[in-house]
Amino acid sequence: MLELILNRLLPSPAFSAVEIAESLEALAAGVATAANDGTVFIVPWRERGRAQRNAVGAHRQTIEVQFVTVLVLRRHDDPRGAERAKAFDTVKADLEALLAGWQPSPGGDTVSLAASETQGLGNGVSILTQTWSTTRFLTGA
Repeated sequence: MLELILNRLLPSPAFSAVEIAESLEALAAGVATAANDGTVFIVPWRERGRAQRNAVGAHRQTIEVQFVTVLVLRRHDDPRGAERAKAFDTVKADLEALLAGWQPSPGGDTVSLAASETQGLGNGVSILTQTWSTTRFLTGA
């Protein structure tokens, strides 16, 4: 799923880079503050299986998938963060246009926004964190 999301975002000129990160903790440990302005990180979040509905036949289970996008904005001449906050609106719209309503998995749900939050990291760096939801199918014998 992460590769599908990466391939969806990579061609966009709105972002300076698109990368996959292992966890939010890895980003908090300094990766995000070292990233270029306009970088988007894709982070796996959680998966939860729904009850299997098929009583007979092959296993087909719906898995609810959540992932997080972290957008880094860097403005060193903006001590209050006002310009970073305004810039989030523009870049956030680009990110949302690419993900909202997109169906990464055939037969799965389209991607929808679950939550969004901004945070200043200091040193002129702010991040916009968005949690997204979709589904995929787990099949087996």
